[in-house]
Amino acid sequence: MSYTYEDERIAYLVERKYIPDFRLANGIYVEAKGWFKDEDCRKMRLLKAQYPDKEFRMLFQRLKGKVQSKRYTNVEWCERYGFKYCEGRVPEAWVLEETLDEKQRED
Repeated sequence: MSYTYEDERIAYLVERKYIPDFRLANGIYVEAKGWFKDEDCRKMRLLKAQYPDKEFRMLFQRLKGKVQSKRYTNVEWCERYGFKYCEGRVPEAWVLEETLDEKQRED
């Protein structure tokens, strides 16, 4: 008998609902975190992958805090997975930033 064992990875989606903490007027979603749990890390990565046309950003109470698994700091995790981030409050630059739709209309 011929077979292979665990030689393939098959992606699947998990049906859940996401309620963003904040949505700026320009369409940027901001997720606020005091403690960044592993479950939240997975959720944010899935959202980014499944909705590439949306902008998800992170607002942390402390940038140097560690994610639950303690493999990364909040900053290291964001940089590894391509999320913009800030500490304490949303930067004015994010609020004033143009949306992709606005940029395309100007071109």
